Amino acid sequence: MASIWLVFVLWIYVNDMIKEPPSIPKNLRFSLNLTYPRRFMCQWDPVQEMPNLQTTYTLNIFRPEDDQYDQYVIPSINHFYPIPVEYYGLYSEMEINVTAMNVFGNTTSETLKLKPMDTAMFNPPEIKNIEADVVGCLNYSWGIESLGWLMESLCVELRVKTVNNQLIKDLVLPCKQQDKINVCDLSHGTIYITTMRVKYSASSKWSKWSEWSDLKKATTLMKAPTGSLDTWLKVNDQTAQLYWKPSEDFSANGWNLSYTVESKQLKKTLCFTQKKHCFFNLNKLVQEVYLRATNAMGSSNHTKVRVYRERGLGSVSNFSVHPQSETSVRITWGRPVSPRVTGYVLEWRLLCETPEALLSFTLMDKNNFSTTVTGLRPYKPYEISIYPKYVDGIGHPQTLMAYSSQKAPSVAPYLNVTEISHSYIKLHWDEIPLEQRNGIIQGYTIFFWNERDKIKVITTEQTSIEVRDLQPLTTYHALLTVHTMGGSLNGSFVTLATGKIDGIEMVLFIIPACIGLSLLVIIVVFACVGKNERVKMCLWPIIPDPANSSIKGWTDSDSSQGMPHFKEDMEPVLAYLSDFSLIDLAENAPFKSDYVKENQWSHNIDSHDESHRSFQTRVIYDTEHDKDSIPYATVVFGGPYQNHSSSPPAYVRSESTQPLLRPDDPGSPPPYENLLPSTSVSQVQHFTALAQKFTESEENEELWDDFPMLRSLEIRNTDHI
Repeated sequence: MASIWLVFVLWIYVNDMIKEPPSIPKNLRFSLNLTYPRRFMCQWDPVQEMPNLQTTYTLNIFRPEDDQYDQYVIPSINHFYPIPVEYYGLYSEMEINVTAMNVFGNTTSETLKLKPMDTAMFNPPEIKNIEADVVGCLNYSWGIESLGWLMESLCVELRVKTVNNQLIKDLVLPCKQQDKINVCDLSHGTIYITTMRVKYSASSKWSKWSEWSDLKKATTLMKAPTGSLDTWLKVNDQTAQLYWKPSEDFSANGWNLSYTVESKQLKKTLCFTQKKHCFFNLNKLVQEVYLRATNAMGSSNHTKVRVYRERGLGSVSNFSVHPQSETSVRITWGRPVSPRVTGYVLEWRLLCETPEALLSFTLMDKNNFSTTVTGLRPYKPYEISIYPKYVDGIGHPQTLMAYSSQKAPSVAPYLNVTEISHSYIKLHWDEIPLEQRNGIIQGYTIFFWNERDKIKVITTEQTSIEVRDLQPLTTYHALLTVHTMGGSLNGSFVTLATGKIDGIEMVLFIIPACIGLSLLVIIVVFACVGKNERVKMCLWPIIPDPANSSIKGWTDSDSSQGMPHFKEDMEPVLAYLSDFSLIDLAENAPFKSDYVKENQWSHNIDSHDESHRSFQTRVIYDTEHDKDSIPYATVVFGGPYQNHSSSPPAYVRSESTQPLLRPDDPGSPPPYENLLPSTSVSQVQHFTALAQKFTESEENEELWDDFPMLRSLEIRNTDHI
């Protein structure tokens, strides 16, 4: 039961949808074709049709003038209908709409009111003739093919351009009956290109322009040129370069212009040319030159050009060029220091053209500090310079090379090996031709590697490098990359191998080393020979052997050998070793070093102090030096002499720098020793006891064995001491 109700509801819903009428026809439009056969075509967009449901269209036309109503039934497969023009007037008003109909109803589009001629689409008109009968004017004769019967005037649009595609006139003429058009206010003697198109009405929204006609050229009547020229004179000693171009008020008024440069001071023609530049020699007396333009009808007034001979004045500051588009750059600069600037001259020239490209320039006011240069070629180098103009001269120029746009170079340089060795390689490459750089070269990158080492990346702005610290008999690879602001390009890839160390290189290495070593040896030998005594004393000083020497046998020269030299000693000090002294140890003066201090010496042997006679003995072996002799050694007894029979006494070292005996000499007596600080003065015996001891033969022999140097001393007449 539920399924029956569901089917019934769906049937009602579908039936309601099917009963809807078709959608409204849209975009109703008309067009009148005036060519044979003439037709008035009506078109519209079809409606959305249901499957298996046919829709028909009816075109309804009503003419208010005669109150006539016409209907045309159109099959559903067509969405257009041509109305016979002969049944209706081309200029009569009509009301037209379209009705769509199916079994469930119909819909009607909006009604349009129009004249068939409002929708007429004309063929392009034809410019039949152009006449230049008045100076600065052109007369045009035109018409439309197969429309000679047309009595109504049409609207005409005329477009006039110069040969260089500069738009001069874009005229929309009023709609009136005419077949001639007169255009004035044109330049004299100038070639113009003209085209035109037409439409029926200027006010009707249904009227449409025809296609443009074919181009026609015409030339206005000539007269002498008018206005002045912009000039730029560059003087180098007696050579002058003059460039010029039309100013804003200049009019050629003709074609085939020629230019003349004259000097009124010399009363002669310096240059005559049809180009826009001229080079000539200029006398130092000439201060001004004059330029005039000439055509077939006459010459213009003279343009005075002042000759500035003082150059090298102050230049502008902060001159820079920045790309603005692919064909233009923005140029900026700063004011010069001098306040006498009257203006600026900006010039630019393409660098990579052969023959050399012409120089372009522009003149600017002194208050301008930037400008935009257009019409440049992308990826091409330009040399841009700016000159400040002063009252009495031209300033020093600032020049830059610039590109309006950059990209990677077209070609890359090729790596050449100029020199190769076992440890280094020199590489060189040529610069890229200027016309193939496509930008300013920022630098080069060389990748250098072998199978075992890491890649060396070398960046340089030069066109050559030297790679060192290479291994012999090794294969290396190198890759060159060139960079610009617009991109990079990988260049040539080369493989090369280092050589081995040959015999010549070994000889070239060994010979300098041997020569250097030989020079060092020679210098050392000469130093040793020249300073023999000093070197001998430093390396092996003379050390006398006390066991095999005698004090009597020492001479003055012998006594000075082996003594250290001091810078403050101007002359050697002669030492006479002739005295032997004994000393008491004072209780209040202990030893503070290995040497006996000066205040520790006993009184002089020659003293007549009776209190010291028993403690001193004088040994006279050289009567010639009695008064000038100095002590050689001092023997200090640490205690009573009688107590030293069992053990050797302690001795104080001499102040002499000469060692007495070598410690490793077999059979030598025990070394002298310093007394301990604890030794007391009371333990020292009188020298008289020592003298008595010396008289005893056996004991004296034992004592002399301990003092071999004392054998040379002769004790004479001790009673007189």
